[in-house]
Amino acid sequence: MRILVVDDSNIIRRKAAEILEQAGHECDLAENGLEGIKMALSNTYDAILTDIVMPVLDGLKLILRLRASAKTRHVPILVLTSRSDSDTVLQARELGVDGYLLKPIDPEILLERLSSLRRHSTDQDD
Repeated sequence: MRILVVDDSNIIRRKAAEILEQAGHECDLAENGLEGIKMALSNTYDAILTDIVMPVLDGLKLILRLRASAKTRHVPILVLTSRSDSDTVLQARELGVDGYLLKPIDPEILLERLSSLRRHSTDQDD
């Protein structure tokens, strides 16, 4: 899978990329939502992993823009954030995220969620 990782923390971006690349995935990295939307619209991704709290353009606005674009409307989106309050989780769900993971990154859970998204996407294509 080709995955876009959007997070303002360099440590989180590198850790996520390390986990994903060791599992055989290809990763592109963006440090904020604006950079993420530009990359998502100019490339093709099998999934997008995004934080919520970021400068320039936050994750909720990124998700809103991704879901509004015909090019990215159906790309699975996983949120990886430290925000666990019910309002943020509900907002993300209402915007159409496919999964919500809390930091710190648990490699097994991250890879399982991606695998689940891939199976679900393949089932819908049939």
